[in-house]
Amino acid sequence: MTNLLFPTDFSNYTSAALDWVRLFARKTGATVTLLHMYQPMLPDTTLPTVGDPGLGVMASMEIEDISRKRLNELATELQAEGLSVTAEWRIGSVDDGILEVAREYSADLIIMGRSDLSTFFDRLAGSAVTDVADEAVCPVLIVPTTPEGQSIRPAQVHTIAYAMQAQTTQSMVTAQTELLVDAFNAKLEVLTEDKLEHAHADLIVMQLSPKAGFLDNLFHPNHTTALIKKSDVPVLVYHEKK
Repeated sequence: MTNLLFPTDFSNYTSAALDWVRLFARKTGATVTLLHMYQPMLPDTTLPTVGDPGLGVMASMEIEDISRKRLNELATELQAEGLSVTAEWRIGSVDDGILEVAREYSADLIIMGRSDLSTFFDRLAGSAVTDVADEAVCPVLIVPTTPEGQSIRPAQVHTIAYAMQAQTTQSMVTAQTELLVDAFNAKLEVLTEDKLEHAHADLIVMQLSPKAGFLDNLFHPNHTTALIKKSDVPVLVYHEKK
């Protein structure tokens, strides 16, 4: 593991995942790529313009400058902590941009914060996380947060629970957990669905089946994938190639 990708919009729920970024970077020695996808403000041409139409452009430029500054400040902060960090500021769609940068940098892991997905609106608002987890060619670590934007669990990995499913093989479990067990000196438990929900673990590892998309699983979940939307434990998702 040499390249970690951390997309941030500077909101509370993405900031809460930073401790997990720090933890994985320190344990693996990986370089962290900070990514901010900027979405410019577009004027509504259907409404009458009051005053100088250039005000909207100026406001958009100011927000752009602020986002660049915050990204650079975050990179400087992490570098001061001894981490290897690069920063990418781009314009475009959030989920497409994340996937593009992950491919360009050959990311080994994407770490994303997740807000509460308990309501229909929340699930739609969290679609960037679900789209990335469904399409990324590398694993995605999804860190749940409280409504206030705090991490629910401390950033530590002492026990890893692997979600055993019908297609699970021993070679799959080994390939997806060996590095983690070694890096964190962690205990590994391979659990069936009936025991997984009550597991006392710091991290859950699972693989998505290519037969159903991640978003489909959120709306029509089986017992295992339902954990992703309600789990207070970070979930590391491996996406089987279709």
